Order: sequence, then structure tokens, then C-alpha cells
Amino acid sequence: MSSLAPVTHPLAFLRACLVASLALACSVEPLGEAPGDAGPAGAGGSTLGGFGGDGASAGAGGTGGSQPVACGAGQECVPKAGPQWSYAFLVVDPFSTAPGPTCPDGATPQMFGTEPAGAGTCAPCQCGPLQGGSCTVPLLCAENGTCAGPQGYTKTNGDCVGKTGSPTLSCQLGPPTVVTPGSCAPTGGAVAPLEPFQKRASLCLLKAGSPCGDGSECVPVGTGAYAPNICIYLPGEQACPSDYPTATIIHQKHVDQRKCSPCVCTPGAATCSAEYAFYDDMLCAGGGQKVSSAACTEVSGKINDFWAGWSYQRTLAPVLGGSCVPSGGTPGGQIVGDPNGALTVCCRAAQLG
Repeated sequence: MSSLAPVTHPLAFLRACLVASLALACSVEPLGEAPGDAGPAGAGGSTLGGFGGDGASAGAGGTGGSQPVACGAGQECVPKAGPQWSYAFLVVDPFSTAPGPTCPDGATPQMFGTEPAGAGTCAPCQCGPLQGGSCTVPLLCAENGTCAGPQGYTKTNGDCVGKTGSPTLSCQLGPPTVVTPGSCAPTGGAVAPLEPFQKRASLCLLKAGSPCGDGSECVPVGTGAYAPNICIYLPGEQACPSDYPTATIIHQKHVDQRKCSPCVCTPGAATCSAEYAFYDDMLCAGGGQKVSSAACTEVSGKINDFWAGWSYQRTLAPVLGGSCVPSGGTPGGQIVGDPNGALTVCCRAAQLG
């Protein structure tokens, strides 16, 4: 008779089962910890601002993150303008009052000026003829042929003076004396015409499109003269953000502060002309010999020609001559942009092609 295996007591069997179950449970890691460690990978699935969802889905590869949005045809993705800034196209060219290049959308650009003209020039000062002056000039005569040791023969009117005898006589006009200097009328000194700005600025306003990523927006692409740049603008004189580094200050109006100092005419070196005539009679009749300069003139041949007497008279009263020296007309001030109508336009190179 074969022997039988020992029969296990029911309580011992249950105890053995319980020990085995506890050992199996201690060998399993807590549910969800490892997949949860993959969560950061989900957050990095897109660098443009998406989020990765919960830990389990992130561990599966970060499919919960958002993706960049491509701009439509005729648009480009640019850094988003800051608060209060707006988008625009800008063309700067030599100043003209004519409209600038037509905007890419067919509109007429808004016109501004940039680079104010600055200091101007003045029309040259000039002086008219000397007027209102007076002078005296003496007549000097000597009883010899060289005007040596002369005596005064000056007359203050045109009366004829008769003399007797037949002397040797030479005469000349002496140094003049200016009694009143006179004056000259000044002209010129006006501010010369000048365009207010050196450059014309044509501005085309834009509207932003849809976002194309974190901190970026779609804007239209410029065409023609507006193709090279995309810009933002803000009223007043502002500092440009780093994404739009090239600044241009444009103005709707200008302030002309130019002026010219008054023109002044100062009398310069003066002359004083007069004339005397000498005759071979005592009545100042017939043609006389003229003395009208400081050059020594011998009149003996004329006054001793026939008659024993002779005469002379002043035939031209003294006349002040000369000119004036102009001064003044110095420019001051300048043309500046009106700060009340200023805009700051900040630009960056467009993504051509």
C-alpha cells in the first residue's frame, strides 16, 4: 500500500498564501511616478509657448504643445510691436512737397518731413548812394607857378571877383572838410528762401494680422520702394525697441526760427568836389580856365592874355561824394521740427524673398 502525502492543515495554507501575496506586492513601483518624470519633456515640445498637458501625455512625447503658425501669402512674421506702437512702411527720400510713392495697398501715403533744414542764410546787405551830406573845400592860390606858399581864395557863393594887375598865379583845391557825413539807404538782409526739411518721409499705416508664435505677429510684406523695411511708430520722440533699432524722427510741421541782423550802412572815405574858373577880364565873361582838383594849375597865361585886370568865381559848389560800407545781415536761428507733430518711426530689415 502506497503511502499518502501529509494533509496540510487549512490555517497553515491560508498563512502561506498571505505571505506570498505580500512579497509580490512589495516588488511593484508606485503607479504613475515614472511617467510623471517625463512631464518636463512635454513642456518643451514647442518652444513657442505651448504647454505639455498632464504627466502621462507628456511622457508620451509632448504632443500637447502648440506649434508655430505660418503667415499667409504676402505676409511675414515679425516681433510684435509693444503697447501703443503701430506698424507702418516708411520711405525717406529728398524733400519734395509732391506726394511720395503710392503705398503697397494703393493708398496715398501720409506726408512728413525729416532732417530739418537748420540754419539758413541772409540776402547780402547793400547800400544806396550817399545822400544828404555836405562839405567845404578851400581854393588855394600862390603868386608863383608851383603853388608854393598859397593863400586862401575860397568863395562861399558864385559871385564874380574882379582883380587888377597881371600876376603870376597858380591855384589848387585844398583838403576838404566833411560838415555832415550823409547816409546811404540799406537794402537786403532778408532771410533767404529755404525748404523746411532736407528729406521727405512717406508713411503707410498697417494693421497687424494673426499671431505667428510667442511674441510675433504676421504683417504685410512691403513692395516697391517700401520693400526693404518694416517699421513701427509712436507719437513724440521715443527710444526704439531693440527689435526695431533704426530710428527716424519725422514731423508734420516745422518752426522757422531764422532771422537776420539789420543791415547798416556806414559812410566810408569821402570826397568833396568843387570848381572855380579864372578869366582875362574883370567881369567873369567868356570862357574861363578851370581849377577843380588838388593838382596845381597855373592860370597866369589865361588871366594875362589881353586885359590888365582879371577875375574868378566859383562855378560849382562843393559836393560831398563817396560811398557807404555795408554790414549786418548775419543769420541767426534755424528751422526745427515742430515737437507737437513729431513721430518716432523705428524700422528693421524686412525678410525679402
